[in-house]
Amino acid sequence: MGWLVVAGALSLLAAAAPAAAKPFSPGKNRAFHGVSDTGHVGDFRTFKRQVKAHPATLQMFFHWGVPLRSSGALHRWSATNTRGVLSLSTAPGGGQEVITPRRIAIGFGDHYILRLKQTIANAGQTVYIRLMPEMNGYWNPYSGFNADGSRRAGQGKSPRAFRRAWRRFAIIIRGRSRERINRRLRKLGMPRIHRVDGNAGRRYRQLDVPKVLKRPRVALMWVPQTFGSPNVRGNQPPNYWPGRKYVDWVGADIYSKWASPGVWTALDRFFKQRRWRGLPFAIGEYSPYDDDHGGAFVRKLFRWERKRRRVKMLLYYRSVTAGNPHNVQHYPGARRVLRRQLRRKHYRRFGQGVRKVPFEPPPKAP
Repeated sequence: MGWLVVAGALSLLAAAAPAAAKPFSPGKNRAFHGVSDTGHVGDFRTFKRQVKAHPATLQMFFHWGVPLRSSGALHRWSATNTRGVLSLSTAPGGGQEVITPRRIAIGFGDHYILRLKQTIANAGQTVYIRLMPEMNGYWNPYSGFNADGSRRAGQGKSPRAFRRAWRRFAIIIRGRSRERINRRLRKLGMPRIHRVDGNAGRRYRQLDVPKVLKRPRVALMWVPQTFGSPNVRGNQPPNYWPGRKYVDWVGADIYSKWASPGVWTALDRFFKQRRWRGLPFAIGEYSPYDDDHGGAFVRKLFRWERKRRRVKMLLYYRSVTAGNPHNVQHYPGARRVLRRQLRRKHYRRFGQGVRKVPFEPPPKAP
């Protein structure tokens, strides 16, 4: 009988353990629909009225080093009753790069990863982290290639550096014991947390790194382009793939303006890739920009999604303002199609585990 007692105790412990490294999916035959954040709750409510459905997720775009709490994201996720999606770059839009993938991989970004992890864990919010998306697009500072096809390897931005940076981020952000995290990092040939020589307590006490790191409700979204820009050898999605152990969702972006037959074929081919088969899939960005006035693109995208049960989230991109050309009010046909589609029970309007942050004042918009 002893082994039964032990087995029962282990199962209870497993059930009580915080859920980490899980996809936080909407469930069988269901999907989430979301929208990008403008920094103003009123704009979210306007979009909700435009499509006559409550978006389940709200995607915020910001860059490395920005504190999550002062960004206002927690307030807006709470005020809108949404799960958070955090699209995290290494530079502000069009601005100077804060950190390179190589420096993240060798431990110079650990303070920010730990602070982000702690903030999400303390808030109790479910957050999907869309880390360094479209990494095979030359316009992103963490891409391994320039527009002319030349490599950026000497700048700490090779696909290998990206993969190592992603793995380090995943290992630390998911939490668990400090010793276990350091052991996993060392096994991958990377320094311990904060580049400390050993697991001794004094240095970690000075740096405020506890023995056990909280496990937040986070899921990591790996969202490349379905083919490289530039479309050269070495700049394809598999070159940036960090491995299944470090990824919870896979996804891609698609826009009406560039949705040629070849792009749809590439999306299908990417979706079926064996490396990430079985993982939940997200359309990280889509919009009717700048020609879907009749709604044909939106209709085709939603038909594509419904035929593929692994697709669990679609995120409407309207940039970070409510009046730019990506917004749905500029495309009446697309808006009508979107309203019809989102009436279906297939799309969850709320995600479980959305937590109201008590007495959270609305911070200034970023």
